[in-house]
Amino acid sequence: MAKSTELNIEPLTRIEGHMGVNAKADLDAKKYTDAHVYATMFRGLEDILIGHEPADAIWLGQRSCGVCPTPHAIASVEAVDMCYGAPPPPLGIGLRNLAIMAEEVYDGALGCGILEGPDYSEAICAKSNPEILAKANVTPAPRAAAHGYTTIGDIMRGLNPISGSLWLKCLGASKTGLDMASSLCAKHPHQNNFVPGGIARTISIPDLEALYVMIGKEVAFTKELVPAFDDLVDFLGANGLDKVGEFPFNFLSYGVYEDPMAYNAKYADMSKWAEKRWVTPGVVINGKLITNDLVEINVGVQETVTHSYYNETVKADFAKDPNGNPLTKDHPWNESTKPVAGKEKDFENKYTWAKTPRWLDWKNRVDGKTHVMMANPLARMWINSVSKKTPESTGNSVKFTLPAGAVAGNRVSGEVTMEWKQPKNNNSIERVRSRAYYHALSASMAYRMVAIALDLLKKGDTKVWNEYKKPKNGIGVGMVEGMRGAVAHWVVMRNGVIYRYQIITPTAWNVSPRDAEGRPGAYEAAIIGSAVTEPITGELDGIDVVRTIRSFDPCLGCTVQVFNPQEGLLAECDMDHLHAEEMVSQWEKSHTVGHSHEHTHDGHTHSHAV
Repeated sequence: MAKSTELNIEPLTRIEGHMGVNAKADLDAKKYTDAHVYATMFRGLEDILIGHEPADAIWLGQRSCGVCPTPHAIASVEAVDMCYGAPPPPLGIGLRNLAIMAEEVYDGALGCGILEGPDYSEAICAKSNPEILAKANVTPAPRAAAHGYTTIGDIMRGLNPISGSLWLKCLGASKTGLDMASSLCAKHPHQNNFVPGGIARTISIPDLEALYVMIGKEVAFTKELVPAFDDLVDFLGANGLDKVGEFPFNFLSYGVYEDPMAYNAKYADMSKWAEKRWVTPGVVINGKLITNDLVEINVGVQETVTHSYYNETVKADFAKDPNGNPLTKDHPWNESTKPVAGKEKDFENKYTWAKTPRWLDWKNRVDGKTHVMMANPLARMWINSVSKKTPESTGNSVKFTLPAGAVAGNRVSGEVTMEWKQPKNNNSIERVRSRAYYHALSASMAYRMVAIALDLLKKGDTKVWNEYKKPKNGIGVGMVEGMRGAVAHWVVMRNGVIYRYQIITPTAWNVSPRDAEGRPGAYEAAIIGSAVTEPITGELDGIDVVRTIRSFDPCLGCTVQVFNPQEGLLAECDMDHLHAEEMVSQWEKSHTVGHSHEHTHDGHTHSHAV
């Protein structure tokens, strides 16, 4: 009989929490054989919004997240633009773009250096992979001239929380990104100035000059970030970590960064204006590009609740979308949120507060069935690379140039061309690498967007908002990309108020439980079959499980909402800004930064930390 073990990891830390993992491993084969991932918190925003003015969703919907509120704000405001028939002017679109670009560079640095990077730091690897660390200490870093770390071991020391130089640089870059977002949107998190038809904020040439300086800091930083992670990921992949967290090449991206001259908020035109986004939408199944049509992608989005703590939608209010395409009862425009609590860890039945998004191949391009998808920076970069609809897309890579510019404290002042290439494996470390490259791509696009905004100002095109007349009834969808992946908001308005509102986050795609056919979601599937790389000398710490989960940078429910229907109160606790303080506290208490952990073996349960 194979020697096996079972892990229960709850809560999983150094992410936005409220999640647990149950995993089983075959210790003889050194592989994980089963996994169930479960969300432990109910987010009630979709119900809270019913009966509100749709524009209220722009502010309340952002409370889905304190780390990444801007993608929610963009998704919500575009849904309301469409619902109201309120397209913004070019400069208003451009300022929205700059706001989400600012957040992408903040969030990319945070993910790479603070949330995911420490899993490969000296402090962690000294315990989990000592043989890899020993080899890293004597392996020269090929790109040392760009990032300044002589060996791979030096990069790993740089990722040590609190003390590591790369960790601290990532923290500084995150702060710069937050400063950019705050200067554009009055504050961060949870912007105040996104409105239907544009943005409630004027801009001046000095404002753009200040943004230009901050973007320059991000560009200088990313010229070091990307080569450092290139060296680290190449080394780790060659030393056994390429088999951790693998998932099929099934990707979903909605695309992001509107063309200011193309976006008009009309669903009838969405296929055209979304195709002109600076990052292309698309669906890839089994490594093959299926479509770039955002309308087709929208119609294919399904969400079911077989293993989730909700009642199923019984019938469809809408048989067709506004273009006449068929909708199922499981499409978000037909879906309601009807929570019903169940037993904990009842994996044969309902076991999570996460729903189960899938993408339906409704045009029968592959098989006419639903598919388990992954949403994150690797998915986004892959789709952008293969689609050949942007200047950066080559068909198998994303190639772009960062401008020259000297910034005190950074090593590279000259122009740098970067190229993200499609990896051979969709695994944990490649997901981290893709996040670093997307940080660089967003920084380069922010430069371009500032130039366009400056040109509009010089031409006297200073309008940031278009007047509109609100209809009595309407329907809309906003589909964009956060750093973590595809995020969308769907709204139905009746008699001037919200009749139905649905949100599907990137983490919802990835954290989903089994579906009716028994297929696991991306987190579960990436753990099942993953290699066990830590020494098997006693109890497993589960480092490969948490590396897999953190490579997706989960964000399950970044605020806690409490709704009192008698008094109409919404109380929120913004959890994400506790992250840094919580991590510092954990690190000071013990260098075992990571997660609380229970281990079951031979009938005994053990708790410790990783």
